[in-house]
Amino acid sequence: MKKVMLIGGIVLIVAGVISLLLGVFFRHAYYNVLDGSSELYARLHNRMIVFFIIGAVLAVAGTLCTVFHTKV
Repeated sequence: MKKVMLIGGIVLIVAGVISLLLGVFFRHAYYNVLDGSSELYARLHNRMIVFFIIGAVLAVAGTLCTVFHTKV
């Protein structure tokens, strides 16, 4: 069970970092699109917020799994 928690925590941390990087990418795209429609800006903004939230939740869950794997 300890190894499963540790491996799961590492996987969650990696997924969270990838999600945060996607959020940074969409933030960059949101601020650097020169001639986009308002729908494009809205989609980029929504994706940016969603990926930042998902990344933060996954990173916290992964951290909790790696911290608590010693207590199981």
